[in-house]
Amino acid sequence: MGIEKLKGSLLAEANEDAQKIVESAESHVRSMVEEERSKRSAMKKEAEKDVEKQLEEQRNERIAWARLESKRIIAEAREDAIQNVVEEFFDSLGSVRKSPEYKKFLAKAVVEAAGELGGDVSVHIVKGDKALVPAIKGAKVSEDLEVLGGAIVETADGRIRIDLTLETLFETRRDETRKRIYEKLFGGK
Repeated sequence: MGIEKLKGSLLAEANEDAQKIVESAESHVRSMVEEERSKRSAMKKEAEKDVEKQLEEQRNERIAWARLESKRIIAEAREDAIQNVVEEFFDSLGSVRKSPEYKKFLAKAVVEAAGELGGDVSVHIVKGDKALVPAIKGAKVSEDLEVLGGAIVETADGRIRIDLTLETLFETRRDETRKRIYEKLFGGK
């Protein structure tokens, strides 16, 4: 019986040790599982934070793009409005020849230009404007211009020319005119 008892005692000890090892292993496995769950939970939270951050960045980027796009659209609309007014203004230049201001402008401008050039000059005007130009000593007046109005005054040899056509005067003041139109339409912002 001694061997049986020893055998039983050894088996009991082995079972006890095995039980402790199994419990220790199970405890270790549980702690590993908990650690992995914790890591997974942390990774999930981190991933959610990253997704939120990316979504916020995309949202901000889209908002910035939308603001930029709206500014571009507004700028284009303003440019179209200004261009329409400029075109209407340019179209109305044809009817300006009938105004008293045009008659005064043409007479004064031609006399001043002829005075600047001195001597014999050639004055080119639109057909029908000859009566608006006063007699200038040494000036030859020709109704040969095909413009909206105004005149071209040049020396007799044609080397020096002063362009007083409405188109040229408008072009030289185009930027100033656009600025004034902008201020009238949009309050000078």
